[in-house]
Amino acid sequence: MALFLVCMLSTLGIGLTVAYCSGIFQGVANTSRLPFIIPRWLVIATPPVLFAHLGLGLFLALRENVYTDGGRMVRGWMWAMWIALFAVTAATPYFIYYNMPMAAYIMSAIGTALAIGTAMLIYRQSIWGGIVMTVFLAVVALIMVYLGYWAFA
Repeated sequence: MALFLVCMLSTLGIGLTVAYCSGIFQGVANTSRLPFIIPRWLVIATPPVLFAHLGLGLFLALRENVYTDGGRMVRGWMWAMWIALFAVTAATPYFIYYNMPMAAYIMSAIGTALAIGTAMLIYRQSIWGGIVMTVFLAVVALIMVYLGYWAFA
């Protein structure tokens, strides 16, 4: 139970603090050339969903015991990829809400690539954790497509 609380509360607390300080509460009305306007409630609700998936995926992977050197190596790479994915996910809203469509798309593409790698590494440790990260990957990929359309339109 302690591992679950630490994973979820630290991921949600740090991630939401960074994401919500980006200007997300003003909505997307201040951004220019958007392909279509996303409802304000969806804009504000997306970061908690993403960070909850990240925290839950991390918890499900960490609760599995690792006994081999290969398993420890996978766990180490999973940590490295997860931390990079967390940082990219937390930083991407800054580029969106400060009208930098190309930078937002690049960050989102990097985040999608990191989500693929992280999901694969978490699948090696926990099937359920991999499933949670696959849902995260689907959401991040949709965001990347939207930001790509915004950047190149």
